[in-house]
Amino acid sequence: MAEQVERKEIERLVLEDRETEEALLKTMNLLRQLNRSGVLDLLLVLTDEEVFRRIINLVVSTGLMKIGDRIDELPTKLAQLLDALEEPAEPIYIYGLLKSLQDPEVARGLARLVKVLKIIGSW
Repeated sequence: MAEQVERKEIERLVLEDRETEEALLKTMNLLRQLNRSGVLDLLLVLTDEEVFRRIINLVVSTGLMKIGDRIDELPTKLAQLLDALEEPAEPIYIYGLLKSLQDPEVARGLARLVKVLKIIGSW
């Protein structure tokens, strides 16, 4: 019964306005594409309250929000990284390595690298 009322309401809207008809047709095509691609299923899962709560907890607890604060720096940092990888590298020996650790940025980078290696090693 409720379905018939909704159907009649849709028919009334379509008959009243050509723009509404076009919008409804576009919306139906969009929904079909989202359904075929699986995006609609993903959106349905994401709208589940428990799933959404878990995602939010994951984002907050892992510090992913911090990434968003610095996302504008990413292209510059990636360009710097690619430039550094393309430059010819001279061999570094133990004395040179110890000396480079006096640079705070090198020391910080090495500390981060060690953390990453520890995570990979415990995996």
